[in-house]
Amino acid sequence: MNILNIKHSLSLLMFFLLLFSGCATKVDRLEYALEFAGENRRELEKVLEYYSDDSLKFRAACFLIENMPRWYAYDGWQLDTLEVLMRKDREGILSKDDKMRWNSFDYHALNKIYDSKVITSEYLIENIDLAFQEWQKRPWNKSLSFDDFCDLILPYRIGNERLSDWRSLYNAYYGNLLDSIYTGSDVLEACKCINDELNRQSYKYSVEWNVPHNRADYLFETRIGYCREVSDLIQYAMRSCGIPVAADFMPYSPDYRYSHEWNVVRDTTGRYIQFGFDGLDPVRDKAMDDGRRKGKVYRNCYALQNEREILRKHSGWNIGGAEGLYWKDVTSEYFGHNQAVVNVFTTGKPFIGLSVFSTNGWQIIGEGVCKSSGKAIFDNIEPSIIYVPASQNNGVKPAGYPFMLDSEGNVEEFVPDTVNLEKVILKRKMPLIPRVAAWGYSQIEARIEGDTNINFKKPKLITEIKDTMDYTFQVFRGLCSEPVKYIRYVPPVGLLQLAELRLYQDTALKNEIKITPLTDVTYVKKVVDGDILSYIYRKSKGLIEPLIFSLDSLQQIKRLYFIARTDDNYVWKGDAYELLYFDGKKGWKSLGVKIATSKQICFDAPRNALLWLRNRTKGREEQVFIYKNNKQWFNSDLNSDL
Repeated sequence: MNILNIKHSLSLLMFFLLLFSGCATKVDRLEYALEFAGENRRELEKVLEYYSDDSLKFRAACFLIENMPRWYAYDGWQLDTLEVLMRKDREGILSKDDKMRWNSFDYHALNKIYDSKVITSEYLIENIDLAFQEWQKRPWNKSLSFDDFCDLILPYRIGNERLSDWRSLYNAYYGNLLDSIYTGSDVLEACKCINDELNRQSYKYSVEWNVPHNRADYLFETRIGYCREVSDLIQYAMRSCGIPVAADFMPYSPDYRYSHEWNVVRDTTGRYIQFGFDGLDPVRDKAMDDGRRKGKVYRNCYALQNEREILRKHSGWNIGGAEGLYWKDVTSEYFGHNQAVVNVFTTGKPFIGLSVFSTNGWQIIGEGVCKSSGKAIFDNIEPSIIYVPASQNNGVKPAGYPFMLDSEGNVEEFVPDTVNLEKVILKRKMPLIPRVAAWGYSQIEARIEGDTNINFKKPKLITEIKDTMDYTFQVFRGLCSEPVKYIRYVPPVGLLQLAELRLYQDTALKNEIKITPLTDVTYVKKVVDGDILSYIYRKSKGLIEPLIFSLDSLQQIKRLYFIARTDDNYVWKGDAYELLYFDGKKGWKSLGVKIATSKQICFDAPRNALLWLRNRTKGREEQVFIYKNNKQWFNSDLNSDL
């Protein structure tokens, strides 16, 4: 239908504004959006009419409306209940019964309320006016184009949250704060001011609540969630102050089994710079990185991304489904432009998936193009990551051998040499990433002291940790020959991170001494609960109060069994392990099952193979690796020299 004939027709002036404002090529999408709005169409037309004399704001309104049919919020009384429960969790007063009752809740069963059908003209007009006000007010935005403004400041929502009036709420706090401490023109300095304030404020990290994105006004008051909520909070705060930011993410970690999201700010140089709650300040002259391997990186966008739509039309699919059409591939911003040409099995389709390993099967994180010569081309991928070409036909199926692109642009394929075997000595089933490795030296300078008096007037040193713990646990010799009734754990300055502490009367660890926490009993019980994955964590700029425990009776402590914090992914004596290698079309092949007799386990494996060590006794975290130079190389290790 021609735009001149729509119900409550737009004026001839508005048509010419459409023609000359840059919206002309998008008239069909605009008209579709108006049709999609149904009975709410008039509210959207009011916005266009309101800005009929302001060509730039009219274009902004076109941008929001023509992309609006994709956006919706989940709604239902259940979300109101969950908001109350999360607030209680945030305050530490949530009952276990309430938490258990909502563990299986799936918000995807709730109704979808599409913005186009309910949004009001007043809401859109206020959003546009406030966004323009901050864009034009802030000196760092003098070089920010209209298109970048639309992408990075203008959007009225982020995800599938219920709508709320957030701009004025956030600006009243963060905008006034920024005005009081920074009046310069450097967008990175402004960004740092707001980010410092966000870091100063308390936030509870939790992955336990299965909810849509939180309402912006709820998130302002109740800061709880995981990386997604942190990212949302940052975007609301920054955009309310006219700071152009976005959320980037990886669909699935090549390292650690999960997706992850973080924030970037657009610098006046045109670069996007990572920053956020993970200790990264926005810095212009130094590349900041959170240390995670990413594989492929995408940017969440409000608008349909044309290249993703073209890809879908040609291939019939894209990662992310309908939502994936609103992702922008920004991998080259992180790793530069590159290309990997690899051998693939015949798929009969023009496009092929780029996948990384997961214990539930290969996870597609990107797409490539198939050539008739049995080759596939993958553009812009993170180097030094193990990938597998994959087809998506009744599930994800491998379509080639694993490969890796090095920093020089060379491709190495991992085709197993089943004739020439080598002995592999394995110590872990997951990579020892920096965050986990740090737990091993977090206890250096920690002491355990004993006394017969609870006031520790004459403390005696039982043991002291002087070196990095390079395994899940460590056994220390008791240094005091006198019996004690109380012990205290004195953490290193600034950090307490402890999972398990056990005391023994003998050197063979046969006769355990029962200890009872006397400090912060409910919390510190995690140290004696027998679960090595539960731990206590405290951080401070200064000294942290020691933890005090009582013994059942006066005892001499001969040995101490100590676990700081662990991911429990080292090889455990007594556990059953299976080693597999990847054999292309034939998939995973087993090299047998063995019982570990020490902190490492040995197998004979094909050379140049992709390997997978499985613990058949316990656990679920496992990652693939290659074996070279007598060492396991996981993805997190492959950026160093083999």
